[in-house]
Amino acid sequence: MSWARSYAIPILLTAAGVAAAAGVRALGSHEGLFLFVPAVMLSAWFGGLTGGIVSTIASIVSIDVLLFDPVGSPIIHSAQEVLVLVLFAAISVSLSILTAGRRRAEAEREKALAVAEQARHDAEITSRLKDQFLATLSHELRTPLNAVLGWTRMLAQGQVDPEKVPAALASIERNAQAQKQLVDDLLDVSAIVSGRLSLQPREIDLADVVQGAVDSVRLSLDARHHRLSLQVKPVRMIGDADRLRQVMWNLLSNAVKFTPDGGDIYVHVEQVGQTAHVAVRDNGRGIAPEFLPHVFEPFRQADASITRTSGGIGLGLALVRHLVEAHGGAVSVWSAGPRLGSTFEVTLPVQGVRSDTAPVPLDLGGARAEPTHA
Repeated sequence: MSWARSYAIPILLTAAGVAAAAGVRALGSHEGLFLFVPAVMLSAWFGGLTGGIVSTIASIVSIDVLLFDPVGSPIIHSAQEVLVLVLFAAISVSLSILTAGRRRAEAEREKALAVAEQARHDAEITSRLKDQFLATLSHELRTPLNAVLGWTRMLAQGQVDPEKVPAALASIERNAQAQKQLVDDLLDVSAIVSGRLSLQPREIDLADVVQGAVDSVRLSLDARHHRLSLQVKPVRMIGDADRLRQVMWNLLSNAVKFTPDGGDIYVHVEQVGQTAHVAVRDNGRGIAPEFLPHVFEPFRQADASITRTSGGIGLGLALVRHLVEAHGGAVSVWSAGPRLGSTFEVTLPVQGVRSDTAPVPLDLGGARAEPTHA
């Protein structure tokens, strides 16, 4: 299209000028010279300065051949003809510069308006999402606290049957752990945004890290009667065990939250060459195709009702992405669609990362779509 604008359009416009000038010449008039000026101006408007110059050169040749006597001769026969062509060239080039500049200014203005409109739109979305985030956060902090306070009060007042005490204590521990994780996620986001979060890499067995994360969600797994299938092979690597455990906890807790009671969750860990591979798969709610590119963006939730019933504030997967990338790895997600489950895959270099490596700062502004997982 750039070639067409710079060359094809000017040539077509000049050809139109030639046709018009030929018609005027056939009527016995020599005023066809002025018919080439609109061609030059339009060429500069559509094709830029290059188009204007091309049209000017084509017009000069056409004028010399078509309008000067003898007609059809490309040779300039008098100083007057030279003067006419020089003046035409000067005027046409000046018009080309002015017209192309005006067109460029118009285009830049339109672009600036589009950028400003997009920025306003993004700001509105970001503001709405952050308002939604604060409302969700308040709900998520209050819900486990209510459960802890309720069971604690009942235990203190002796209102719980002895056989139900273990279940009450398990509920207290589960909700306290959920609230602790929420606070930890918020602190981690703050640390990443401010550049204060760093890794403490050492030699670890990734299988132990995954097993620790499984143990931390065991109560939730049992409470919802999920079937967990583990295929975990030892993988010796260099990494921050606590941060990788946090990655696995988020992926597993996500699978628990978004898989119906009695569903299946699969965890696979192995080493392929110099890369550790981790996969967490479930047969739960799944993710709509249009949301897949946005799953790892912060504050993303496709349906607020899901968050209300399943928990989550939209930071877990954003933290997963940044912590994995801080280890030099990558995380991806795949789903066949709603109600067809999802698979999260993490790849990590076994040689590890430097001790001074930190995640790229989280961009808390505007992603536009909202995925099913939170």
